[in-house]
Amino acid sequence: MSFADLTLARYSCRSYESRAVEPEVLAAVVEAGRVAPSAHNNHPTRIVVCDTPELREKAARAAHHFAKDGSVFGAPVVILACARTEDAWMRRGDGMSAALIDSSIVVDQMMMQACELGLGTCWVCMFDPDIARAEFGLPEGTDPISMLTLGYPADTIADPIKREARRIPLEEFTSINA
Repeated sequence: MSFADLTLARYSCRSYESRAVEPEVLAAVVEAGRVAPSAHNNHPTRIVVCDTPELREKAARAAHHFAKDGSVFGAPVVILACARTEDAWMRRGDGMSAALIDSSIVVDQMMMQACELGLGTCWVCMFDPDIARAEFGLPEGTDPISMLTLGYPADTIADPIKREARRIPLEEFTSINA
C-alpha cells in the first residue's frame, strides 16, 4: 500500500473484534514507534503496552469516557505513550520542549504501521493523566501524553464523500489568514 493510500485508509476505529493481536504484528507496531525520529535524537518517549486484561483495565480507568468491555473502546491493545520531559530537546530562545512532538511522531508511526498491517486504531488524548500516572505508577518526570488503541476493526471507515466533507479545504489549510 502506498503512503498516500495508507493516509486515506486510516480512520479512528472505535469498535474492535475480540480477537487478540498476534505477537509478531504487535512487535512490528512497537518497532515502528521505537525507530521514530526525535529532536536531537534524544528519544524521550516511553510506552506501556496494555495487552493484558489488568493493563487494559488500568487504561480504561484513565480514559473512563471511552471504557468498554474492560478496555478503551474495547480494544485488545492500548498503548500509553509517555514523555520523559527531562530527556527531551529544548529549543533555544523560548525553551519549547520537543517532548510532545516527539511522542506524537512515535504514536503516528505506530498508528500508520498498524493500519498497514490491517489493524484499526484510535488516537486518544481525552483521558485523565493523573489517573494514568497513578494506575501505571509512572515515575516523576514521566508524563502520559496519549493512548493508541489497536486491534482488528469491528466497524468500517466512513464513506469517502462524507470523509472529504469533514476535511479542511485546501485553500484554508494553506493560508495563515483564512
